[in-house]
Amino acid sequence: MALFALGQFLFVKAFIFFEPHIDGVLFKITEHNGILKTSILFSLSLALIPILIVLSWRLAHIASVNKQIASALMILIFIAIGIFARHQQVKIYFTTVVKPALLTKDRTSIIYPIDPVNFVYYIFTGLFIGCVFSYILFKKKSKI
Repeated sequence: MALFALGQFLFVKAFIFFEPHIDGVLFKITEHNGILKTSILFSLSLALIPILIVLSWRLAHIASVNKQIASALMILIFIAIGIFARHQQVKIYFTTVVKPALLTKDRTSIIYPIDPVNFVYYIFTGLFIGCVFSYILFKKKSKI
């Protein structure tokens, strides 16, 4: 519950940090009204991280503290890779497409409203891929 509440509180600050810095483009974090708001999805992703880490330990029968730490780090690395991949996609798109199209001699900067829902999807993807790899690599081998 604490991580869910923290996600609600830090939603805008987290995504201001995740968005790339591009000269002349200032991102304004917004949310579209849908079935689930982006802030709720972000909070759910934060709340699910420790739950899925522990669940993967239980399902894979990981009892060693060293393997648990390695498993958790692997999952967090996959989450970071997902965030980095989306960061790079946004940076490339805004540097090569949006910036040349919208910034002219008369207009040197723009405020671009952006809903970071795709960042959340990449966090979820990294979380689930990390859990699968963790399960495969660290599961207790059954004795034959």
